[in-house]
Amino acid sequence: MIMIHTHLIASHSPTTIYTEPSEQSPHVTEVSEGSWLGEVESDGAWIKVISIDCEGWVKRSDTERVPPMGLHAVWSPGKPIEYRRLSNAS
Repeated sequence: MIMIHTHLIASHSPTTIYTEPSEQSPHVTEVSEGSWLGEVESDGAWIKVISIDCEGWVKRSDTERVPPMGLHAVWSPGKPIEYRRLSNAS
């Protein structure tokens, strides 16, 4: 079972998700700024995350912590779920 320790959002567009905690490792995917990421592990400047459709490693500097109550899920038929920061969240 995967335990999410912290809720994050990608702070850059694109934010690359890597297979290992190294910029030389293969890319899993790229996510856009504001995309939700769940922290499952941490290793210095790198964070292992899960997203809506994958898992991998991102640079800590490419993320921002967000309290869970500071996120709003948006879904439209035929589109992936998006998470957006509520304007009054800190």
